[in-house]
This record gives sequence, C-alpha cells and structure tokens, in this order.
Amino acid sequence: MTPLTNEEFATAQRFCQLISEKIAGLGLDVYVESNFRDFMKLRRKFAPQSVQNPTYDPEHSNISLNNAFWLRAVEPGGDTVAMIAQRVIDTENFLEDLRSLRLWHDRPGEVVSAIDIIDCSAAGGLSGRIGHAGGLWIDPLYRKKNLSGLLDHLGRGLLLKNFWFDHITAFIAENLAATGIAIKQYGWPEVEGRLYFDFLAGGPAIPIGFCHMSRAQSVEAMDRWLLLPDCNSIHELDEVGKILAH
Repeated sequence: MTPLTNEEFATAQRFCQLISEKIAGLGLDVYVESNFRDFMKLRRKFAPQSVQNPTYDPEHSNISLNNAFWLRAVEPGGDTVAMIAQRVIDTENFLEDLRSLRLWHDRPGEVVSAIDIIDCSAAGGLSGRIGHAGGLWIDPLYRKKNLSGLLDHLGRGLLLKNFWFDHITAFIAENLAATGIAIKQYGWPEVEGRLYFDFLAGGPAIPIGFCHMSRAQSVEAMDRWLLLPDCNSIHELDEVGKILAH
C-alpha cells in the first residue's frame, strides 16, 4: 500500500472541484456524510423494494468515518435526490474477501448472504487498499441528467484524495451492465467476471458483474477530464478524444 504522491493528490483535488461544479450546474448541493445508519434509513425509505447492500450497513460491517463516507445530493428545497457510498478495505487477496463474504459481513454475528462465484479471476490479482463504491440511488426526476455518473466520479475522486486506494471496485447488476452504462457513464474500463449474489441467503440470487480499475487508471481518467473540462460525461470525453486523435 502506497500513499498518494503530491501529483496524484493535486489531480484528485482539482478533479473533485471540477465535478462539484458540474453537479452545482444541475442546481444541487452535495454533502459528505459519515453516519451510515442515516444512509441505510434513507436507502430503505427511497427504495423499499430493493435489497440493501450489507457492506454499507453498520449492523453487518465495521464501517465508520475512518474507512468510508457517503454523498448526499440535495435540491434547493432541501430534499435528498441522490446518494452513493464509498469505502476502503485493506486486504491481501480481494477474491478471498469475496469468497468469505468479508466485504459484506465483517462484524460478529450471523451471515445472511450467500455467493456463487462463476468467474472473477480479476479479483484474485487485487491486494493492498481496495476502494469499493455502491449504494447508488437517484430520484426519478433527476435521472437522464448524468447525475449518477457525476456523483460516482466525485465519490471516486474524494475517496482517492482522502483515503487513497491501490484499486477501486464495484459490482453492477448484469442487466444494467448489458446496457454499457458501467463503461459509458461510470468510466470503468470493462465489466469482468460473473457472480450470483444472494444478499439475504433466501433468494433471489442476483447475477452481477465485477468492475475494477487501478489507481493509475483512475488518475489517468481524471487527468484526461481536466484537459477537456467542458465535457460533461465519460462518454462525451471519449467521443471528443476520438475526434482529437484523428
């Protein structure tokens, strides 16, 4: 595990400012929060039909301001319209943390999840400090505005700046991965592997894909966006890059 260089820190700081300004352009304020009981309460309120991820639930995971935070986007009237969480975990083998369910349950007590790893060999090559993003929710009125992408990028930048990581990871439902959103909106290089994850150990088992990128890849993406600050999404950034390349 290697802390950030001065150059990496400066890139992350400038990137967070850029993305914050883009979210402000949507008329929203973003607050950094550390109370995950509030996070889970809001997630259950806003998405009662969704299965909640135990990696961000203090009933199941040792999560605190020392290893995690979440972002709350608020509209002018004061209502929460979006949220996402970020955390870090130190590990010698991230794949073993998936097999043992440590990523989702690292507190004493009954484990209430089950996992079937079909193929996730990429996780076996990850060690050190691993960032993990998830818990995204966007109010339907604020969808189709790239808010989810911007909030995800801001969370990644803040995680890098304030906690740093060697790699960052996420999981995405297979049906969403099929739309290409993980690459075009969230900026993951690709979706690798396949798992079936049962958050409640009683069904249903949800097929999910594994996303990851190294710190170097994260910083490179931030540098590219800082060179083309008028772009409002990763997809737009990639398209402009293709034009400039020719």
